[in-house]
Amino acid sequence: MRALAPACAALAAILLLPVSAQAVVPARQLPPPRPLATVDHPPVDGVNSFDNGSRSVPRVALTFDADMTPGMLAQLQAGQVKSWYNREVRDILDTEGVHATVFLTGLWAQAYPDVARSLAGDPRLEIGSHTYDHAAFRTPCYGLAGTADRGGEIDRAQDQIQAVTGVRPNLIRFPGDCYDRSDVALAEQKGLAVISGDVRSGDAFNNSAPAVAAIVLRNLQPGSIVLMHFHGGPNAPMTAPALRMVIQGARSRGLEFGTVSEVLGRTAARPPRPVPTAEELLRPLRERKLESPTPPALRPDQPLAPYRRLRLESPRRIPWGLRNT
Repeated sequence: MRALAPACAALAAILLLPVSAQAVVPARQLPPPRPLATVDHPPVDGVNSFDNGSRSVPRVALTFDADMTPGMLAQLQAGQVKSWYNREVRDILDTEGVHATVFLTGLWAQAYPDVARSLAGDPRLEIGSHTYDHAAFRTPCYGLAGTADRGGEIDRAQDQIQAVTGVRPNLIRFPGDCYDRSDVALAEQKGLAVISGDVRSGDAFNNSAPAVAAIVLRNLQPGSIVLMHFHGGPNAPMTAPALRMVIQGARSRGLEFGTVSEVLGRTAARPPRPVPTAEELLRPLRERKLESPTPPALRPDQPLAPYRRLRLESPRRIPWGLRNT
């Protein structure tokens, strides 16, 4: 006990000091989680069209992947996850008037058909394909299960998205951004351009909105294509608050927002215009009020004037002897 007395006295003296005088022990910083292994994509074409647009035009493309794996769908149906639709992201895009591109998986369009149709019909947005059920085309890819039918993944997504929205996408982003040259060739055979991006936001499983925004703004430059997520939930919990910071930061640098097609100078896929019905064609005519033309007013003697100007001669009398000849 006597041996502990000096230590206790010293501790008491420290505790009696003002807070400002006490030594502050920094909190232990946990190391960031190690990323899962991935093959990542190579510079497949030697050009930058997969990753960014022109660096001389002050416009960038925000893109959002709407992931949906069979496991995610099972969680949704079992009530384990409230939603895989981040409505707040959509509200921010609407409020700020930001043009953007959303890459839909076929399963996501199937789970949220009304939202998918709304996205396709929004003139500020465009939709692309993110394959059918987010299976990896190359593994390892962030722990995703691989697909044994690459062509089927693309075709099923195209058919499902078109059935729901009326749009057959002409852009595709591979799950996890894992692909190689043969995957690009396969997509091109099916009329799809592969879109990657040069700015990965890191919003997946990231609980810090400032950290996500900092990653984007640190790497953002004219022509950039930014990768973010649209499904929210535990898989992307901070996308919406980070998006607000990104929009503000980009605009402060004089950057505008466009869809991927606008940034790359491509023609966007749009839903077909509906054929008007006979009733719709006739309605404008029926709503018009047509009046009968009113004839000009005439003086009482005006209708007879043309006849009075005529010089009518009296009938000549024919001699009697000539009447029967």
